[in-house]
Amino acid sequence: MRIALALGTVALLFTSVAQAADRKIEDFVGRWIGSGQATQGTVDTKVTQSRDAEVIVEKVADGFKISWTTMSSSVDDGSKSKVKTSQLTFKKGKKPGVYTDVKSGDATEGKKTTWARLAGNALIITQLVIADDGQWDVTVYERTLKDADHMNLAFKRITNGTIARQAALAMTRAKD
Repeated sequence: MRIALALGTVALLFTSVAQAADRKIEDFVGRWIGSGQATQGTVDTKVTQSRDAEVIVEKVADGFKISWTTMSSSVDDGSKSKVKTSQLTFKKGKKPGVYTDVKSGDATEGKKTTWARLAGNALIITQLVIADDGQWDVTVYERTLKDADHMNLAFKRITNGTIARQAALAMTRAKD
């Protein structure tokens, strides 16, 4: 039984490595729209916001550009809504499937350090900031393709090892 489990694990690892080679940044290019919810807490999670989002991924000369707009509304009071827009541009890194934000700084100097990587069916963008007092904050955006026209977005902000906020959205490729 243990041998079968070990062989299955090895096969899964090789499959994951093969899938990682299958996805290219071009698979994510396009305009995506969707909605979902944000939650707080890890044990007794509480839905705190509804979220609507648009994500645009564009190929550029030596990498890609991603921009997104998110409208979040409090589930307790729908009149408490806010819109946030962000944009990042990445260039190819030294390792295959890894990209660096062109404005990325040194996290140990209080600057945001941002990188992206392709892993299986996912495009994962990670941002790290270290405060002057040594406390840290990591934000991870994992965009996973379900098929050519559907993508799941998982957002997680971790502060000093504790999940501060997370969100999950289902997105569809827009047919412009």
